[in-house]
Amino acid sequence: MDPLDRLAVAYLTLPLAIFLIGWCEAWAAVPLLACVMYALRPLAAGLPVRGARRPTTRLQLIIAIAVGCAWTACGGTGHFVFANADWHVRDAVLHDLVAGPWPVGYGMLGGQDSLLRAPIGYYLPAALIGKWGGLSAAHLALAAWTAAGASLFLLQALSLTPSRAATVLTAAAVIVLFSGLDVIGTLWHVPALIGHWDITRHLEWWAGRYQYSSMTTQLFWVPNHALAGWLTVGVLGRDPHGTPLESMLPMMVVATALWSPLTALGLVPFALLTACAAMARERSLGLLHPRVWAPALLVGIVVAAYLTLDSARIPRGFMIGRSGAGVAGVAMDLARHAEFFLLEAGFIGFAILAIRRSSEVILALAILALLPLFSFGAANDFVMRTSIPSLAVLAVGASLALTRVALKGADRARKAVLGCLLAAGAVTPIQEFARAAVRPAWPINLQATLIGAACGQYPPHYVARLRGQAVLRILRRPRPLAPGPQGAEACVNPAAGVPAAGVPRERGLT
Repeated sequence: MDPLDRLAVAYLTLPLAIFLIGWCEAWAAVPLLACVMYALRPLAAGLPVRGARRPTTRLQLIIAIAVGCAWTACGGTGHFVFANADWHVRDAVLHDLVAGPWPVGYGMLGGQDSLLRAPIGYYLPAALIGKWGGLSAAHLALAAWTAAGASLFLLQALSLTPSRAATVLTAAAVIVLFSGLDVIGTLWHVPALIGHWDITRHLEWWAGRYQYSSMTTQLFWVPNHALAGWLTVGVLGRDPHGTPLESMLPMMVVATALWSPLTALGLVPFALLTACAAMARERSLGLLHPRVWAPALLVGIVVAAYLTLDSARIPRGFMIGRSGAGVAGVAMDLARHAEFFLLEAGFIGFAILAIRRSSEVILALAILALLPLFSFGAANDFVMRTSIPSLAVLAVGASLALTRVALKGADRARKAVLGCLLAAGAVTPIQEFARAAVRPAWPINLQATLIGAACGQYPPHYVARLRGQAVLRILRRPRPLAPGPQGAEACVNPAAGVPAAGVPRERGLT
């Protein structure tokens, strides 16, 4: 493995190590950390004598860092520009992780102790810095952490392209501006908008029941869900034959679950594809040996038990048949499903496959076709978050297809079609950038706790009631955090209070 892969794996797994030390009793944390270290032992191996297998150039490195940092700054991390509405609660989560002892508790809820139970991997390195330097330092660290993740992913993708300035810039632009055809769906369903278009409008809820988020939407609204999925896809995309990556995949998926369990679920098919291809190539079943999967299983049981504490309160169900009973209702739902898939992924995916064949792109399209059948979370987070790895595969696949040298006229025609689809999709991220540029930045509330920011409520996707679950024998006992300011001072969301049409919250498990 080359240095870029090692950095990406370390970025993914560092929060897992912090979690085990900060949340688990010492007698459990030590052996669990040993499992993590054993699974990731290839990171400590010497570098190849001849250097990186996919060497990155100085040009690729400069563009990746410059674009990654600018991309992050425009997204509201650190509040240098306008931050979308979800940052109101996300800032409060970081506050509680800095101000409260780990694990963070919220006192009695329904006659039982309560605990901050959420995918907290994204926050933990910054929160650890905040323990030493204060909350302002934590927010700066979170901005730097986000920029590092975005830059790493861009460098992973750019390393797959020829190192020519025009090619590298094109590939970076395709990834940053990658999106489904939300503008077509929006205008088709709400044609009245044509006469009074708002450049800051959030376009991605045009289907009503679900959305596939553009790459920029993911970074601007939910980097806590996106970055781990992107980087794992990047590592898999750079994996050649004969590397130790496959043996680390189980632990990488477990580490990703602490960032976002639904994103980790979306990664599982790609991890299985990589593992099966490796076993077929090597004609060996070595990846089925317990030394490969047993350490991840042990750590994964603890992480999963923590993430599912008191999760029955989160809504879930099937999407087919909601338009009405009988054949007519099912047919209507399937028609909406097909329209959503084709506009959000199908047309672009088929255009990619017409230029370059890819089993990963085919798998991504299959996943994206199936996800809207199910629902989980208040805003169907199952679709929004589980789709992140597949959308990243399409984004990288589109950049590679568009920058591929056209050998004949048919190739140039197919690239022109793909370019037109990507240009239409780019309206969505351009609107996200416009909102950041047009609307005023709002300051971080350095006092609001999660409960205060939630207007005195205990959100079921953030707070769990403790009922004697077995994992509590492993976790440290939570100590209640002081409730902090209540009322309008903490509750009012500055981003949601800015008057503008069409900017709903990303109403899910933020």
